[in-house]
Amino acid sequence: MNDPLNAAAQMGDIDLLFKLIQIDPYILERYNLIPFVDTPLHIAAASGHTSFATEIMRLKPSFAWKLNEYGLSPIHLALQNKYHRMVCRFVDINKDLVRVKGREGLTPLHIATQTGNFDLVVKFLFVCPGCIEDVTVRSETALHIAVKYKQFHVLEILLGWLRRTCHRRSHHKEKRVLNWEDEAGNTILHMSVLNSFPQAVGLLIDSNIDINAKNLDEQTALDIVEQIQSQVYSAEMKDMLIKAGALHGFSLAPTPLHEELQSKITFNERIAICVTRLRRRISSDTRNALLVVAILFATSAYEATLNPPAGGGKLVMMKMHTYFLGFWSLNTFSFYVSILMMCLLMPRGRISVIVTCPLALFCGCYMFSMLVIAPSYTFGIVTVAIPCILVAVYFWGAMIYITLAQKVRMYGREWEDVSKFSEGNKW
Repeated sequence: MNDPLNAAAQMGDIDLLFKLIQIDPYILERYNLIPFVDTPLHIAAASGHTSFATEIMRLKPSFAWKLNEYGLSPIHLALQNKYHRMVCRFVDINKDLVRVKGREGLTPLHIATQTGNFDLVVKFLFVCPGCIEDVTVRSETALHIAVKYKQFHVLEILLGWLRRTCHRRSHHKEKRVLNWEDEAGNTILHMSVLNSFPQAVGLLIDSNIDINAKNLDEQTALDIVEQIQSQVYSAEMKDMLIKAGALHGFSLAPTPLHEELQSKITFNERIAICVTRLRRRISSDTRNALLVVAILFATSAYEATLNPPAGGGKLVMMKMHTYFLGFWSLNTFSFYVSILMMCLLMPRGRISVIVTCPLALFCGCYMFSMLVIAPSYTFGIVTVAIPCILVAVYFWGAMIYITLAQKVRMYGREWEDVSKFSEGNKW
């Protein structure tokens, strides 16, 4: 486009660059008017002039995102020409360049995976953890590409990264990426079988991948391996899948989504839906305030059992039997309603299970405190029975909620293609 400027980029001459800018201050601006063009940054990246490329990125950061006529950005050209130190410099300047999409939606992570460059793969994952979710135009993740090009060590690195990340919702991300499907509905386990890659099959079986996932042809990995028995390693892969509990596609025939939606909602589903809607109507600030109130109520109710009216003790309570009935009823109701509020307002997931354990022990302490001051055997029986009933109701409700969540996940594949564009992997 501009021969002197291109020559400066080709030679990596920063002095000549600024002489040209002095002559024409808009010399770099004109490149932004062309959608696809080789900018001076592209030329410098292809020539390996790191200092010149860094200077251009400082002056015009937008050049780092532009594609040339071949669908390649400057970082793609640097990777293509194996200027790895320049690639690292680009990423140090702007970590988001790891996610720039070139031709066919390939990112720098995809290319590094394809070529088996371990150091760059690790560098990209650490500076930009989200890049592992990026997919190509064929809906392939970096793991698909590692399997496709039989880059076993890169696949180990990617899986090790997914297993070790501790970011928010990292467990969900791990399962999501491992079970991501390409345009044919194949997960990385399907592709490992199709490519006769037994090392990858063995590695994936020990991960969180769904070994019975079906592709668009309603085939599981076991179905595919039986179709390619003539290929090398097919018997070995079949043995590994069977030992891991793999099934045929015809034995995994869930009720179609339209039939499920047409069916009558059960009582258990109504309860789970009502609780879920109630929880989602409550904002985070309101939830926090209600949790504080519930904790204060539970603490006050427990304190009342330690210091009951009139000094407490069985003898005092036996003389005030009628008054104790009122105290016991109101205090117990207040305590257990507060505990129930905490259970309903807590975040879902493993954290709720961890918090529920001390709450159950706290309820046990309340129960024993009431038994100490209860004036009769009848009160003692009722005091013990109430928490037992509440625990049974809690676990019943938890099972209903878990069952509904599993059903939603099971039918989630029906609208997964939509989620790819709305909140799923980056295209």
